[in-house]
Amino acid sequence: MWRQLLILIVLLAGILVVSQAQEPSTREIYTVLDYGENVFEPELWLASAQEEVGRSTAQWRSDPMSGLAYLSYLHFDSGIQPDQIDLIFNEDWFRATFANYQQWSETRNCQLEGITLKEFSLTQANLRYSMRYWIQPVSDSRVLTLFLIFPAASTETLDTYAEKLFPQAAVCVG
Repeated sequence: MWRQLLILIVLLAGILVVSQAQEPSTREIYTVLDYGENVFEPELWLASAQEEVGRSTAQWRSDPMSGLAYLSYLHFDSGIQPDQIDLIFNEDWFRATFANYQQWSETRNCQLEGITLKEFSLTQANLRYSMRYWIQPVSDSRVLTLFLIFPAASTETLDTYAEKLFPQAAVCVG
């Protein structure tokens, strides 16, 4: 009996040591929300997030500023190579992304520090908007896309939040 009790204690101690040695994995919903943690002030922006099979997303919406930020952490579980990025984020991608807008046009496009930045002019309900759309490979199986949109008259506000999100790639120059 003492032998069985000793074996049980050793097994329980082993289970405890192994369980404490394993780091808990961070859910991607927290990863995507963390991108806006020090950017979007809670008193001005409402946040939401969602996990799906092929992506994790976060959205921040500011009704007082008519601003919207949308982050998508895309999953490429079989891997993605850097040269495939342009094949995915092509005209068809943006046509689908901007399907709810009356008009849209790309105004600038640049590569800054491994990040693709595309700037757009959009029209919805006869109102003009400016958008910046960042594409950043995060790993060999994850690509981050984030767009930030404000009324066209709010360029300074767009610049401020773009600088907070991507200081090294806030705006295309030229």
